[in-house]
Amino acid sequence: MSFEAVADDHVALQTTTSRGDGITTLKRQKTRRPNQMRSRSAGDKNRETTRKVIDIEGCDEEEARRRIDAFWAPAELSFGSRSRSMAVVRPKPLGSPPEKPQTRQPPHRRYSDPSESPRSQRSESSAPEDVLRNQVQSFALKNTRNRSPRTPESLPREGSRDLRPTAKKSLDEGMKTLFLAPGEEGGDIKGLVPSSFKVKKRIEVAIERREKERLSAIQAAKELRLHRQWPRKAIVQPLSSTWEDLVAGAESRDHMKIITKSKEGTELRVKDFATLLGRHAWLNDEIINSYIEWVVLAANEDAVAQEVARGEKPSTVPKFIAHNSFFWENLKKKGAESTERLMKRKKAPGISLMEVDSVFVPICSGNHWTIGVVRPVAKTIEYFDSMGGRPPIFFKKMREWLGFQIGKQYVEGDWTEPRTACAEQTNGYDCGVFVCTNAFCVALGLNTECYEERDMALQRRNIAAVLINKGFSGDFAWNNGDLLH
Repeated sequence: MSFEAVADDHVALQTTTSRGDGITTLKRQKTRRPNQMRSRSAGDKNRETTRKVIDIEGCDEEEARRRIDAFWAPAELSFGSRSRSMAVVRPKPLGSPPEKPQTRQPPHRRYSDPSESPRSQRSESSAPEDVLRNQVQSFALKNTRNRSPRTPESLPREGSRDLRPTAKKSLDEGMKTLFLAPGEEGGDIKGLVPSSFKVKKRIEVAIERREKERLSAIQAAKELRLHRQWPRKAIVQPLSSTWEDLVAGAESRDHMKIITKSKEGTELRVKDFATLLGRHAWLNDEIINSYIEWVVLAANEDAVAQEVARGEKPSTVPKFIAHNSFFWENLKKKGAESTERLMKRKKAPGISLMEVDSVFVPICSGNHWTIGVVRPVAKTIEYFDSMGGRPPIFFKKMREWLGFQIGKQYVEGDWTEPRTACAEQTNGYDCGVFVCTNAFCVALGLNTECYEERDMALQRRNIAAVLINKGFSGDFAWNNGDLLH
């Protein structure tokens, strides 16, 4: 028994045709229903040309069902030798041996082995040499699309390093290797070997940049000195118990007992300290001169340290000069010419005076102490009087002295006489303490109004401690406690 399988969407029609020999034949014609008319696709044509007959004659029910299922099973689709066959999942008969589990490959698999690459899964009809040639051409095309041609200049040189960031070397370090000049901090010439011209150019640029930075730092320091600051805390602080005991030891009945020496070697005795530690006493010349000497020494040492920090060679000309109380009397009586040898001993003769920051001139007029400050760096002449005095004779003599020292470089109109304010006194005995404190403030760069008259009693003991300590070191270190911002 046999029959033809016809799809449900077709209607079989029978027609008769008479032949020339008188025999009438019966023909069947397929047509579509009117409501299901559609264009004939390739699948329809394929089914017409590959129609088969299901032969189930003599088969039992199970075999007939198996043949029918096999007939209606979809055919394998094929798109060429590269494509994979789409397997049809069919129910497995009972009692068949179990199949080995198949591991599913992850999506977007990257093929690194040519044997696993889809390109390698060609039909067996391709010759091995053709497959190899195609693989070589594909690899060459892939590597030349995004890469520039490699010239001898672009090839890595011996000793070059990989500049990509790693666990041990960051991207910043790699960039420093490329762009910093030899000798610069962080520069590594071994990372890249530029031409000698490039190396020379980079060195010149680095030197020029460092010089600009140095000049900028010098200018910034100069500008900072031109404007005095308020301290971060009170400049007059109580002494420790240890220093109170040492200062108390300077108060003795043995007036000729030597307590300490000044920077210039002047002996300071109990009788000198009595003018300092006596509550209503006037300071004498030795105490004032010695204290200002220690102030100038500390300020010069600090200036040298700052020059070294900026990479400068320390100047042989001191930034601060202290004259003693006899300088003013000598200048008034003998004139500016009498100070020439003195300025040579101070290491600032002639035009070199213009490199000095401040020159201190303590003045004792009768029983009153004041101090004048000439600042070549700012071209100013200042006068500090705790009682508000401002004698014209001082400014006249200072201008004569400047004209003699710097000669033609002195232009009278360039120098100013600012009225700088300072702390005021209302008693008649603390003027010498005010002079010492004003000198300290000017040398450190502090505003001379940053203290008050009520601090003078404690300041007397601080001055005594500095003299016994022989300067601003240890507990009295310069800018101790970061007075400046």
